[in-house]
Order: sequence, then structure tokens, then C-alpha cells
Amino acid sequence: MKIGLICHLKFPIARPYCGGLEMFTHALAECLIARGHDVTLFASGDSDPALNLRPVVPEATVPRFADFPEATRATAVDNCEDRAYARLLRRIRGEDFDVLHNNTLNPVVLKSAAGCRAPLLTTLHVPPLPRLVSAMKTARCLRRLAYVNVSGVNRDNWRVSLPKHRVCHNGVNTDVWRPSGEPVRRRAVWTGRILPDKGTHYAVEAAHAAGLPIDLAGPVNDEAYFREQVEPRLRPEDRYHGLMEHADLAKLVGTAAVSLCTPCWDEPFGLVVSEALACGTPVASFDRGGPAEIINAATGRLSRRDDAADLGRAATECLSLDRADCRRRAETHFSIEAMVRRYERLYESLLPTPQRPAPAVHYGPAEPPTVTLT
Repeated sequence: MKIGLICHLKFPIARPYCGGLEMFTHALAECLIARGHDVTLFASGDSDPALNLRPVVPEATVPRFADFPEATRATAVDNCEDRAYARLLRRIRGEDFDVLHNNTLNPVVLKSAAGCRAPLLTTLHVPPLPRLVSAMKTARCLRRLAYVNVSGVNRDNWRVSLPKHRVCHNGVNTDVWRPSGEPVRRRAVWTGRILPDKGTHYAVEAAHAAGLPIDLAGPVNDEAYFREQVEPRLRPEDRYHGLMEHADLAKLVGTAAVSLCTPCWDEPFGLVVSEALACGTPVASFDRGGPAEIINAATGRLSRRDDAADLGRAATECLSLDRADCRRRAETHFSIEAMVRRYERLYESLLPTPQRPAPAVHYGPAEPPTVTLT
């Protein structure tokens, strides 16, 4: 199939990844290309050129506007992206893609999809943001739109705006995220973007409650939060590694005794949980959002929300879990190959056939688009 992947523009779709959405999109493109599909990546110009990149903007928008005053930065980013996506959809409207797969958080992509030859599949990576909900209402008059969600809990959050749609769980590259083969260290690990929504400071407190030093890895997206809430809690035996190369990060996670996940919002999925399991590392997580769908009794423990002491209890219980069970769960349920096979079936369901006209997957205001697969 000829597939256009429309990516978000805030960070490059390239290693080392700034976050889970960059990792998801990069892995999806790589796997689709490896399986013989003709893939075009619509992303910022500093993304990976090996993925048949067609730049939407010269460089990622968040670093580009980093020096803007905080009060105007978000508006500048949104305005830049809105204009860029509108131009993109006009340019590719008549191109012969079999499907356009939208992985952005931008409403303009939905609003500008009218007139495109190809059906537009949108993966809902976030809760129902007001701008997206408004765009969906505008786009309901358009045909050949489909939606899929990344977790059951995120689908439930979308039910008011999108009553009927199913789930396609995200996957990770289990060739990259794998057991390191080195001895497990009696240390906790936390990975991700460092900002209040991710609750990094809770991870530090929970590790200490469990009697473990902690390794932190990921970009600091909120300098004040890191300086005021995270750094003062670190002990001499703890370590902040910064943004790490992929192989080094997988080794760090794969040698940890337990991985901690501390979402302070309803995490739509939780790729860091799947990554840890693929490395054979059990996960202790707040019971909030997607992680509860990834972890089972053999591979991790859940704790009360925003409760570092209870998360420390969960981390302690994880130390006795079988690491082979963690790896097996990731391979069976959350591998990139399993995810891509599900997306291939989704794409195929949107294609016209000689016996079937191009599907109209939206049936009117009372019944929003629902073509999805589990």
C-alpha cells in the first residue's frame, strides 16, 4: 500500500526520541517500510531522512520557539503548525495515497481532509482536547474518516464525543527493547519527559521508600519543575542521565530491578511500560490510565494515584516477579509487529475493492466514525 504518515511537528521523528509519540511514529514507519509498503513521512525537516521524509516545516516547532516568552510560546507553536498542516493537506489532496494516517494532535488536519482522495485514519493518542473535539464536530460532514484509540481507558474518555470506536494498543520494537544479558542492579529506573504531568518527583520518593536508588533518563521539558521538585529529592547515589541514545537507554532499563511509572493524568497508553516489560523489567505504576491495561499480576503492580509510599510498596513487590514473564507479555501483546499487523488490517478495511465502493465510514451526526480493529 501507499501510506502517508502525517506526524506531529513539535519534535523531530528521529532518535534519540523526545517522547513516546516520536518513538511510536518512527517505529511504525520503519516496520511498514520493512514489510514492503510505500511510506511517506510528513514531519519536521529534522526528522529521520531514511523514512522517505517530506518536510512539513524546516525544523521541529517546540525547539524553534523555545526562546519565545512563555505566555506567547504555545500560541506561536499552534499558529505555525496550523498554517503548515493546511498547506500540506492542500498539496497532497490529489495524490494517490491508499490511506493517510494522522498521528498529529492538530485539529486542522481533520478540518482540511475534505477533498483528499485517500481515506484519513486518525489515531487518538491523547484525551479529548477541546480543539480536537471541536474539529471532529466540524469534520462529521466529511466521509472517509476513521478513528482508532490507543487504550481502553482513553477510549472511555472519548465516548461523549466519539461513542463508537475500538482500540489498537501501541507496540514497541522488541529487538531494541530487550533484556541486556547483564546482571540486574538493585536500582529503580524512571524514563520519559520530565514535567509535572509525568510525576518524576513521585518516582524519586517511591524508589527511596522501597530502599532503592534511582536512575532518571529523559529530556527536561520543564526546567522550573526539575529544579524545584526533582533535583532537591535526589540523593548522592541517584543519577540523572539526561536524554540518552536508544541502545544505552534500553540497557539502563534492562538492568534495573524495577521500572516506575508515575502519570499525574490519565495516561493515554504508557509506552515506557511496554518498553520496560520488553527489557524483562517489572513495572510499578500509579493506577491511572493506560498502564493498567499493560501490566498484569505476573509483570507488575499498581498503586494508589499520587501516593509515593504506596508506589514504593508496589515497587518492593515487583522485585520478586519473574523477568521472563515480563518479556513474554511484551512479545505477545505489545510488540511493534503485532501493532503493525493490526494497522495493516485497518488500512485494508478502508480501501475500495472492485466489488465494493470506497467505504463511507461515517454515517451521520448521530453515529461518528467507528472503523477500527482490536
